[in-house]
Amino acid sequence: KGYSPFVTELDAALTTRGKSLSAALPNSTRFSNISDEALEAFDFINIMAYDATGPWRPSTSGQHSSYSFAQKGIDFWKNTVGIEGVKLTLGVPFYGYTFTSSTEASSFTYGSMVELNSSNAELDQIGNSYYNGRPTIKNKVNLALNNNVGGIMIWELGQDSFTEFSLLKTIHEEVESRTAEKIGCQ
Repeated sequence: KGYSPFVTELDAALTTRGKSLSAALPNSTRFSNISDEALEAFDFINIMAYDATGPWRPSTSGQHSSYSFAQKGIDFWKNTVGIEGVKLTLGVPFYGYTFTSSTEASSFTYGSMVELNSSNAELDQIGNSYYNGRPTIKNKVNLALNNNVGGIMIWELGQDSFTEFSLLKTIHEEVESRTAEKIGCQ
């Protein structure tokens, strides 16, 4: 009830100081306490296109951050809610979940998966462990670029592999490649 008035008041105070306001919101849920005015106050919205399942729902094992889940999130915020693409950033995970039973699941970092075997960087699943490898992250970067989304948001940088298999490096290289393509076409 008090969320939207707080957001608009905070935005007014931040604007006078030259500061921006952002929010991280669920992939395809707009809570009823977020008014149109509050949405307009955000300079950008981070789409949390991850955690479709996890330890809170261990009986539903599977990919928590699929490409199609990211597509659904962009579509929801752009076309259902009506937020312009430039104000949206697509969230990508640098972690995953292992479903050990129908009552237990736990998280792990992408970096730990690569440390086990560098070839895991090219996969999204090892047994009952689900995450985003480099090909999926690359595809999500292109999804964001093709949908004119303002950028990519990472949860959480410290979970990356600080090697040549880095997801941050993958994101950077894909953006650079696409930028070079655009310049070459002009």
